[in-house]
Amino acid sequence: MNLWRPLVIAVALLLGAALEIAWQAGPAPAAEDPSLVANQESSPRLADRLFRVEWTAGASGQGQTRIIGYVYNESEHDAANIQLRISELDASGRTVGSVIKRMGDPVPAAGRVFFDLQVAGASPAYRVAVESFGFMDDPWTTERTEGLLAAAGFEMKVADTPEKLANLSTLTPRRTLIPQERDHRLYYVYADPDLCKCLYVGTSMQYERALQESRANDQSIAIGEELNALAWDVWAPWPWF
Repeated sequence: MNLWRPLVIAVALLLGAALEIAWQAGPAPAAEDPSLVANQESSPRLADRLFRVEWTAGASGQGQTRIIGYVYNESEHDAANIQLRISELDASGRTVGSVIKRMGDPVPAAGRVFFDLQVAGASPAYRVAVESFGFMDDPWTTERTEGLLAAAGFEMKVADTPEKLANLSTLTPRRTLIPQERDHRLYYVYADPDLCKCLYVGTSMQYERALQESRANDQSIAIGEELNALAWDVWAPWPWF
C-alpha cells in the first residue's frame, strides 16, 4: 500500500482551510502504561523509545477538530491495539482534558501508519501520545494457526459490521483458543482483531480435529480458559452440532 497517498490527500483537504485557522504540528511525547515501565523518573519511558508521533491539527467544522498524522514504530516487533491519547492544552500549555482514540491498523516494525481522527471542540493547542499498545505474534505463526483451524472445520466470522468490529476490539485474550458454553453447547472461539479481523468458531469435534492436526504438524495452539466481552447475539448464528 502507498502510505504517502492518504497523507497527501488528507493534508490537501486540510490546507484548504489554512487561511482561516491556525495550525499546530509536531512530535508529541508518548504516554506509557505504568505496568510496562520501571523507574520512570530516572529513565526514558518505554513508549518514548518505541514510538514517535507526528501530527497536524486544525478545525474541521461542526465544532470538531481534525487531527492527522503518523505513528512510527521504531521497535523490532509489529505493534497492535494502539490507542492514542489526545490532550487539550490551554494557552499556558496545561492539560485541561483528554480523550483516548483507538487506531484501527497495526504498526509494522520499523514502519509507520497514518491516522485521521476527530475530537470534539477546539483548544489553543493539543498533544498526541501513544497511550497503550501491544506487540503482535509473528504473523506467520498466526496465519499457520488460522489455516489449521480452517482446515479442521472452524467457521470464520468476519467483523463486517461496526458492531462486530467494536466487539472484536474488546475481546481478550487475543489469538487464543477459548472454550465457551452457550445453550448447553460447547464452542471454541479464537479472536483475531489484528490480521483477519475475525472470529474462528468451532465445535468440540472440530477442536479435537485441530489438536490432532497441530500434533501431527508439530504446531502449538495457544489455549485459554475465558474469553472476555464476547457479544453472542452480534455474531449469530452459531454452528449447530
